[in-house]
Amino acid sequence: MQGNEPVVLFPEMLVEQVQADGVVLALRVPKDLTYFNGHFDEISVVPGVVQIQWAVHYARQYLDLTRAFSHMESVKFKELLLPGQKLELELHYLQQTGKLTFCYRSPACEYSSGRIYFHDDLV
Repeated sequence: MQGNEPVVLFPEMLVEQVQADGVVLALRVPKDLTYFNGHFDEISVVPGVVQIQWAVHYARQYLDLTRAFSHMESVKFKELLLPGQKLELELHYLQQTGKLTFCYRSPACEYSSGRIYFHDDLV
């Protein structure tokens, strides 16, 4: 990183639709996203781990998720998320089972999806 460049860690929020069992967020990937540095030289791509981080971040913000991370299942990265991309992030959290489902999609395709499980922190 050079000089006084801003640190941009999250997508731009366009629309929030909070539902009884989840939330749908319309997002735009910033062209100056900090995570593009070094990922990759030929083309900037939102790393998969960042997509998971965003899903957990927004679940904590909108869905009252307070538990500790346990594990993930069926996580699939199907299409590249690129700078300037507009998309939706759909999140559903089942408090009883600690299961968060996420899906990044646009009208044209599904970018990634999966399930993340959380448990009560016993430490």
